[in-house]
Amino acid sequence: MAKIIVVTNFSDASRNALDYACAFLHSSQTNIVLLNIFSFSGSLSGDGIAIAAMSETIANDEQKLQQEYKWVKENYPAVNIQTEMVTGAFMEALQDKTNTEEIALVVVGAGGDYADLLSWDTNIINAFVDLHTPVLVIPRHVSYRPIHKIAFACNYYRKNLHTPIEKIRRLVQFTGAQLFVIHVVAPTEIIDENAQQSKQHLQQSLADLSPQYFEPSFADIITAIDNFTAAENIDLLIVIPTRHGLWHNIFQQNHTKGLVHINHLPLLSLRQEGSFI
Repeated sequence: MAKIIVVTNFSDASRNALDYACAFLHSSQTNIVLLNIFSFSGSLSGDGIAIAAMSETIANDEQKLQQEYKWVKENYPAVNIQTEMVTGAFMEALQDKTNTEEIALVVVGAGGDYADLLSWDTNIINAFVDLHTPVLVIPRHVSYRPIHKIAFACNYYRKNLHTPIEKIRRLVQFTGAQLFVIHVVAPTEIIDENAQQSKQHLQQSLADLSPQYFEPSFADIITAIDNFTAAENIDLLIVIPTRHGLWHNIFQQNHTKGLVHINHLPLLSLRQEGSFI
């Protein structure tokens, strides 16, 4: 049974992500873990008043966690769900969970401005870029709808696409969606024989899914992807983020003029080997 973590901080964005996950992953073969990470400063360890206040806050959050569980059982009675609260730094706690348990997917909700990826908080960005487990980010204003079109934005001249391809295949088979592959490459990249072989390998690996390929010639690749996802009415965008890479940089620089549509759909980051769905 695939285990899915849905992270909650009891915000509207978290509830929306939980709603999306339950609607999308309500298979009897899926178990959802509703996870709350309670973070606190180590400097509080010797402060009795602060510790007492923190204990009360934890107790209140435990009640909220049970309320979220009750909401799920009332609205999605067939969903397999359990709750868990852990304490510690957000990324450390989440990495510990995904490193010690076989987690297929982590789902988080992003709040903030509807059309602004820069409104993602640091925890979401770090999880999206650094976590080895796939991370699905659901913008606060995006409600679940059946996934009919999936776009995979990648540089298919790279050699490290084997694992994401296998996960994408399972996702396409799970949803029955049509797949689009968007070529993300710098205009200055040298296309040698090895690069051409990587492209051929990718296309051969995906041949049974009959994807449509899109190779934008625009200098501003982010704007090209953004416009493509809007024009094709894409339901889910898959990327492979890395530190200092294209998708990490969009959170560090002001690209909002070119990101009119990307924050209007769920974003899925893929990385390492492991089961998915």
